[in-house]
Amino acid sequence: MGSVVCAQEEVAVPKVLSVGDSLLIKELYFQGIQQKSSGQLAAAENTFDKLVRLQPDNDAAHFELARIYFENKDYAAAERAAKRAAELHPENEWYWTMLLDVYKKTANVKGMPPVFDKLITLNPNKASNYHDKAYTLYLDKQYEDALATWDTIAGKFGETNDQYLAKHQIYLAQGDTLSAIKELELLAAKKPAESKGYILLAELYTDIEEPKKALALLDSVAGIFPNEPLVLLSKSDTYLAMGKQRQAYDFLRQAFLSDKLDIDAKAGILYTAINEHDHPIDAKYLTGLADLLAETYPREAKAHAVKGDIYVQLQQPEQGRQAYLDALDKNRYIEGVWQQLLQVELQMGRYDDVEAHGKEALQLFANHPLMLFFTGHGFLGNKNYQEARAYLEAALNNADETHTPLLTQVYSNLGDIYNALSMHAESDVAYQEAITLDSTNAYALNNYAYYLAMRKEKLAMAADMSKKSNEIMPDYASYEDTYAWVLFQQGKYNEALVWIERAIKHSEVVSDTLLEHYGDILAQLGNTNGAITQWKKARTISQSVGKDIDKLSKKIDAKQYID
Repeated sequence: MGSVVCAQEEVAVPKVLSVGDSLLIKELYFQGIQQKSSGQLAAAENTFDKLVRLQPDNDAAHFELARIYFENKDYAAAERAAKRAAELHPENEWYWTMLLDVYKKTANVKGMPPVFDKLITLNPNKASNYHDKAYTLYLDKQYEDALATWDTIAGKFGETNDQYLAKHQIYLAQGDTLSAIKELELLAAKKPAESKGYILLAELYTDIEEPKKALALLDSVAGIFPNEPLVLLSKSDTYLAMGKQRQAYDFLRQAFLSDKLDIDAKAGILYTAINEHDHPIDAKYLTGLADLLAETYPREAKAHAVKGDIYVQLQQPEQGRQAYLDALDKNRYIEGVWQQLLQVELQMGRYDDVEAHGKEALQLFANHPLMLFFTGHGFLGNKNYQEARAYLEAALNNADETHTPLLTQVYSNLGDIYNALSMHAESDVAYQEAITLDSTNAYALNNYAYYLAMRKEKLAMAADMSKKSNEIMPDYASYEDTYAWVLFQQGKYNEALVWIERAIKHSEVVSDTLLEHYGDILAQLGNTNGAITQWKKARTISQSVGKDIDKLSKKIDAKQYID
């Protein structure tokens, strides 16, 4: 027979390391560990990379590379290295845990369950791996597998509260309300001396619009949990869902009177209640609870500060301001309360108070950028431009360069101040800085455009900025007036008329400036009678607030626009 020649398949042959190579591997490994320990991650990465090129099946080196990549947030490389380490030595829990950490960082919920399975195989008595697997399956909407895992947990480790709570959440996600109710009933039956199961069951009844069942349940366990705050709060929520405000408030008040809830818990309830949109509680009841908190803890600055927050959020600034002052009377060293006080005083137009309180706050918190900013605003409100300039420039110099919102506001306001001081070049630079930091800053875009129009400079650029500010904040009268005035300066009177009429339509109170601009535009369009009518209205308003009416009178007497 003739000889048969078979094609041989290439087989990867492991590299045989010499004694010298083995020593080099050990040396590189310990060198990499030392470099990593001393924070030289780049050097350590190079060392371990060199090691795995010399010995590709060195699982420990792949693991160290995975840790370095993970710390450098190169999660794709970390995943590859961790997988390789686990493939080379699948019995090492650390390698699978490293891979799991990568999947957690990258929210790879589909990759996690097989890793948990491996970890469970390696350590079958570690309950947390089963729990984490069940939760991951729930996140990935593999509800049946999640339920099966919880059954496995119950069989191996016994039934727990977590099991009932988790299964109830899974059944709700599946839309199986009856099964969810059953799990909570089992929890309540298993832990009759604990209120949690009953409360969750009552909440579920409320959520599925069966509030009478919720109240019946809570009433039935009232003897087991006398004056339990969580039961009282649950009753309050149920009554709110039924639209019964007074009863809801009564149970909230009872909870607030309980010494089983501390001040932080009560404050949290108030903040949650004021932000509740589905079943909001009336403002009079919220303020009643805020008052009660301050009365219960009269010497606690926090109680008065929370009261202030509630009143301010309910658009009752005077009461809020007084509460902040009360808080500071108890403790002058709460930075956040000073900030809230200055803000509310600015909103109220109490500029003298802002100046005084701002200076007082800065004695305690020297060079604090926000305190400087608010204090400068007080002087700006009083038109003390030089003082305002000093504070706002100090705020700029002390602000964190990464705090873009604050820097944007500071530059915008410095633009206003410099303009008022006829420092037009500086004003332009300040507005440009604000817009560079935030191209959607409608305030800076509008004011910069307006002052350019007043100076009759760079009108094309002013028109672009004003148009953009109106796109960002449509139907805002002040910005529409600016655009009308820019168009007026460009000689585009018909377009200006459209925008000034929009501004008047969207104004809550039509100002003398708006009416004067309206008259100016009508005059340039040849509607003299209409112009005089608007100028007269503007003059009446100006007179009532003590403004100079000389120019308006000249326009009316001359029956024409005067620049």
